[in-house]
Amino acid sequence: MNDLRDLALWRQFAAVAGCAVVAVVAVPAFGSDFVIAFGFQFVTWIVLALSWGLFSGNTGYASFGHGVFFGIGTYAAAAVFRHSDAPFVVALLVAGLAAGALALVVGLAVFASSRFSGDLFGLITLAMAFIVVTVVSNVAFLDGGTGVFVREHVVGSWAGSSTRHLFVIAVGLAVLTAGVAIATSSTRWGAALRSIRDDEQVAESLGVPTYRYKVLTFVVSAALAGLAGAPQAIYLGYVEVGAVFSLNIPLLVIMMTILGGITRWWGPLIGAASVVILREALLDLGSPELSQIILGGALVVVIALLPHGVSGAIPRRWGTRRRTPALEGGAR
Repeated sequence: MNDLRDLALWRQFAAVAGCAVVAVVAVPAFGSDFVIAFGFQFVTWIVLALSWGLFSGNTGYASFGHGVFFGIGTYAAAAVFRHSDAPFVVALLVAGLAAGALALVVGLAVFASSRFSGDLFGLITLAMAFIVVTVVSNVAFLDGGTGVFVREHVVGSWAGSSTRHLFVIAVGLAVLTAGVAIATSSTRWGAALRSIRDDEQVAESLGVPTYRYKVLTFVVSAALAGLAGAPQAIYLGYVEVGAVFSLNIPLLVIMMTILGGITRWWGPLIGAASVVILREALLDLGSPELSQIILGGALVVVIALLPHGVSGAIPRRWGTRRRTPALEGGAR
């Protein structure tokens, strides 16, 4: 049974890797500059949605500060480019470490008390966003209120020479994030997280080290979002607080995850694809307000008709024909 479950997981890894290879080869080779730029942003949203679902989707602790970790990664990479001649890989690692370090500090403090759960945890992460924005805006090393020009510091480097290269990097990060999500789908790690979501007190009584799992997963989730911020700094060219730390980022990520569903690891991926494509299609309407209304309406409809999201409905319709106990856990 375990062998079959492991085989199912490896098949999912192989499917993700195969899709990534096709995307890396086909999009830069046959896509226009617009398609490549759209693909880069599309894959970035996938990373953010999957990384948010890794912690919040599994534990039930809804974080409104995921955009902060993405923004910290963007500014950390921009600071590396601005103050040193280090290669992109260094900026990438610094971005992930900076976001992970912030999550570690917050997680160690917040998860130490059971009072900071549910809605209160969401408010704390929202307050964290305002604090980080204020600090970044007033620290000259990061921004100082003037914004940071990045493109001039990466001219001639491999990562900064083409949007195609940024797309390849984003796909690699998406594969990494999907791999972590798959690893939590049918392992003890994922089972512990879902037990926290179901009933944390019962999980603790059964010996699950909930504090350790929450802190670890929160850090990993934040670090993945921070990694996604590094190529974004180059793509934007000019980094400013208002754009990087926009509250629309975490709200859209939450919408993507709810639409896709949290019952399967690939739910956020489906949600990200749906929202990004729908937003792009709605641009022809010429009214951002109307686009937001339509997106909100779509979310309401999905919640009403599909309470577990799109991914939650698929197994009930397609999984009855080939359903075996050995593969049920692996499909999560």
